[in-house]
Parts: sequence; C-alpha cells; structure tokens
Amino acid sequence: MKMMRLGLLPLGMLLCGCAFKEPTIIYKEKLTPVRCNAVMPDKPNNDGSFEAHKAKMIYFLKCEDLLKQCIGIADGK
Repeated sequence: MKMMRLGLLPLGMLLCGCAFKEPTIIYKEKLTPVRCNAVMPDKPNNDGSFEAHKAKMIYFLKCEDLLKQCIGIADGK
C-alpha cells in the first residue's frame, strides 16, 4: 500500500503540472480556390523578335489583370 502511494505521488505531480497550462491558439492562413469565369486572351507566337516579346509581355499583363479582378484585388492605378 505504501509503495502504491509512493508511485501515485510522482504521477499526480506530473499531471498537476499540465493541468494549469493555458491553451495556445495558433492561426494559419488557409488559401481557398476561387472560381473565375474570365476568358483568357490568346497567347501570341514567339518568333524571337522584339515585337513578339512585346506582345508576350502585353499578354502576361492582361492575364495578371484578369486574375486580379477574379480575386477582387484593386489595381494601384
């Protein structure tokens, strides 16, 4: 009986130390997919010329603008 009390004393002290700990809440950002009905423009052909690279950059800017409109980000203009 005395051995049982000696065994329960450390166990009680261990569990007592955990009982008074305040719970910690950790918030994590969760990204959610957004349905967008935007029609993407046709991608220009790349023939290596300056005009082709310029057309490709205009294409990327239009795509970026469409996607920003889908998620509701206002342009900084």
